[in-house]
Amino acid sequence: MNEAISLMRDAFSELSSGGAIVPQRLAMEMHPENSRALLMPAYSARMRRYVTKIVTLAGNNPVKGFPFIQGLLILFDSDRGVPLALMDAGYVTALRTGAASGLATDLLARRNSQVAVIFGAGVQARTQLEGIASVRKLEEVYVYSPVNADSERYADEMGKKLNLSVVVAQSPAIAAKADIICTATTSGVPVFSDADVKPGTHINGIGSYKPTLREIPSETIKRSSVVVDSRASALAEAGDLIIPISEGVIAEKHICAELGE
Repeated sequence: MNEAISLMRDAFSELSSGGAIVPQRLAMEMHPENSRALLMPAYSARMRRYVTKIVTLAGNNPVKGFPFIQGLLILFDSDRGVPLALMDAGYVTALRTGAASGLATDLLARRNSQVAVIFGAGVQARTQLEGIASVRKLEEVYVYSPVNADSERYADEMGKKLNLSVVVAQSPAIAAKADIICTATTSGVPVFSDADVKPGTHINGIGSYKPTLREIPSETIKRSSVVVDSRASALAEAGDLIIPISEGVIAEKHICAELGE
């Protein structure tokens, strides 16, 4: 994870400085299966490599005992066009997203942050905790999920893996204890109340991957300094921003910066 966070620092800087090309990803809805396919290309001139990631967000998978994200990633030499690697996109996505939140936490969260609250108990939520625990000395960790059994498995696994005390929260009001909040859900409505978020809290919101999904209340977005991975993609896909903009609560200029800046 520490290596991945360092690589994310390079990658986001390259993206914001124009050294990398990352076109808007192509999305295809498959409504009968409650699934969404995403095709994501990217090119690094510095590395002379390009990659395509193809993933399926299978909405019915969690209740079947399968990961929500399935897919493949193919890496190419951009000079010769030769395929170099075929990788599991599920793992790479989780690692990359956890590392991105680790970088954001390192750059933006208060240095004395000690209490983390994780919303969600899936694969993404695991690397979220791993990422922030790599850059802040956590004293307390809470996990909240509507499915209590998922939270209990998460608390046991991650507590042992990171040598942390991870406690299962019984209510989303646990957000009131947080110095750092990570939201890793597929919710269409805010997962906590704005009134429960104390000033100075750092929030990593990663689950709002299409315009109709949101995890963070509009009021919280309004009183926050908002930093995104990419302005173009956030304004095209992130319901956490698109919805409050449509409500007139904020304008596009409310985004302070990209992470790479």
